[in-house]
Amino acid sequence: MQVLDLLKEDGVDVLLLFPGANIAYYTGFPIGMSERLAAAVIPVEGEPFFVVNKLEGELRGLEPWFKKVKIWDEHEDPVQLLADSLTEAGHGNGRIGVSVEAPWGWVNSLMERLPGAELVDISDSVGYVRMVKTPEEVALMEEACRISDESMEEAFAQLHTGMTEKELQVLMTGGMLKRGASRAFAGVLFGERAALPHGGASDRKLKPGEFVLVDMGGLYKGYWSDCTRTVFYGEEPTERQREIYEVVLRANRASFNASRPGVTCESIDVAAREVIDGAGYGEYFIHRLGHGVGMEIHEHPYMVRNNMQLLEPNMAYSDEPGIYIVGDIGVRVEDLLVCTEDGARSLTKFPRTLRKYQVK
Repeated sequence: MQVLDLLKEDGVDVLLLFPGANIAYYTGFPIGMSERLAAAVIPVEGEPFFVVNKLEGELRGLEPWFKKVKIWDEHEDPVQLLADSLTEAGHGNGRIGVSVEAPWGWVNSLMERLPGAELVDISDSVGYVRMVKTPEEVALMEEACRISDESMEEAFAQLHTGMTEKELQVLMTGGMLKRGASRAFAGVLFGERAALPHGGASDRKLKPGEFVLVDMGGLYKGYWSDCTRTVFYGEEPTERQREIYEVVLRANRASFNASRPGVTCESIDVAAREVIDGAGYGEYFIHRLGHGVGMEIHEHPYMVRNNMQLLEPNMAYSDEPGIYIVGDIGVRVEDLLVCTEDGARSLTKFPRTLRKYQVK
């Protein structure tokens, strides 16, 4: 396993994974966080095992690559079982690697019981391996993007005066679920509310002559899509609306064209930012250009200044420049890209040129 080789180089003795994307990726046992402790213990050298509640003793009928389990009952102390198990395996005084998502309460309690152990942050190592997708992972993400593209097309065709943000949200998420997504989200914002990058759908009603911004994604067989489109509802946008849209689109294309193996993640952000800065809207581009996408909607690598991580083929990430003028106007154009030997390839196919929808 590649990650164990990386940990061995750093002198880490054992990988300790808690519920979340990492335990699913590295063991094949997808389990979400709850009040019941679950963990995977994977020594750099030695036999791996799970520590789970009796409810999970059969590992949900799934097929992780190792099956050994240590089970705790409801009345027992799971952290003590985990500490005892690590000690029995020879790691009570070792270097234990945990990632950023590890629950503080459980980890703190574990360290109190293993005073001779050293906790090591191995987030970069586990994140690096997941950054570079396999062809199979890319294919699943491409299917997830097809689902969201088609759902977006269907839902936008139903825009009409008086429709609420929440109504469009239901159409977007429902479209993804009926096409095979197991989970879905859609952030829907009309008019001046599109300047709220993380705003939630409301009862705000659609009016002619305004932008509709939708940030949406669906989970397909464990992998996410992520796409944002800003469309226009009405006959013709104003000169200012069109100008701002075109600036954002040019920024999106600049970062796409800058993407290729061997360049830094920072340079992808800079390529888009230079376009927006040059047009005089730099103060309204208030976030990083993008983030990795895969089993989590936000994961490594991050397209942000000061990130010197080099792009490699099969890294997947969002390209999402935006301009947000609070109380006035907001525009974002986001694609999900995968780096190839020849540059970037977009997994999202919904047109980027400004779509106009007739008033109904």
